[in-house]
Amino acid sequence: MATNQTSTMYTGDIAEQHIDPSKEYSSENQEISFSAEQHAIWADLYAGVHQPYLVEHICEEWKKGMSLLQLDPRGISTVAHLNGNITPRSGWRIERTVVRYTMADDWYKKFANRVFLITDYLRTRDQMEFTPEPDMFHDIFGHLPFLTQKFYADIEDKFAPAYMKATQEEREVIKRLAWYTTEFGLIVQDDRFKVFGAGIISGRKELTRTIMEFYRLGRDNVIDFTHDVYKQLHHQFMANKNKLFRIIDGVNALHQKGQMSSADAGWNVVLSLYQSLGIEQEGIFGGEVIIAPFDIETIARIPKTVYAFNPMLFVCESLEQMDALLESYLGPIAARSGA
Repeated sequence: MATNQTSTMYTGDIAEQHIDPSKEYSSENQEISFSAEQHAIWADLYAGVHQPYLVEHICEEWKKGMSLLQLDPRGISTVAHLNGNITPRSGWRIERTVVRYTMADDWYKKFANRVFLITDYLRTRDQMEFTPEPDMFHDIFGHLPFLTQKFYADIEDKFAPAYMKATQEEREVIKRLAWYTTEFGLIVQDDRFKVFGAGIISGRKELTRTIMEFYRLGRDNVIDFTHDVYKQLHHQFMANKNKLFRIIDGVNALHQKGQMSSADAGWNVVLSLYQSLGIEQEGIFGGEVIIAPFDIETIARIPKTVYAFNPMLFVCESLEQMDALLESYLGPIAARSGA
């Protein structure tokens, strides 16, 4: 799943939204009556992802959270149901919003009050495999199973205090750190790569593409899954860091020219970029995505324009490592005096 742009020419700038404040949901007005077709779309989305051959590649915490959240496979849960299974466990609560995507300021203000926003928008039938913007299936199915657990609440708690005190440049880095952890993050469990990010989990095309890359790394002898996978990935990353930076800079330039307006077009453009840069499509560069160890320097280098198409994913060795790495950047900013 990636952020949306409605025009055919995407240059990385987020289109300004003009939301009528009177249309926003109040704390008393949170429930929506959904149509039978919307419930049917939800059921098909749920069934499409909740398959053993896919779920086995998702981290254990999401599976645990699914059992705690008790989503109805047949239809969209109420906000009351979600809060009933989340708030007593993590202290967070859910609120519905009309805002479909923003510059993030509104979301972080809510995060500061331990409020997780979910959209009132559900993807359509022609977006079943891939949705170009966060919808309520992404929010509920992807994020909320995690929010039943303290570790995830603790991670989310780190972002808002830092964001509120950050410079504009730092805010862009903070958004990237959130993007490549809670949205498109990977972790290692039982010496296997596992999906952590809600954006991957809630998009069947994103999920299957990521899983295929796990298998390709083994097939092409990039990673030997009988040995420490993270150590091997880190070695590959260090040996190819210069090439990775050249790709990041090249993708940024292509976005600014509006040449990566969709996932499909974006991947074709990346292949052409490899050729123009003289980078062979092999090793860690041989799949549809690049998997690299979570590295703040690298992530900070990625411009906001990359959000429209994700040609790379980042792996943390564990959730403990993810927590520590985020704290290393966010903690000092949050500790600053003043607003």
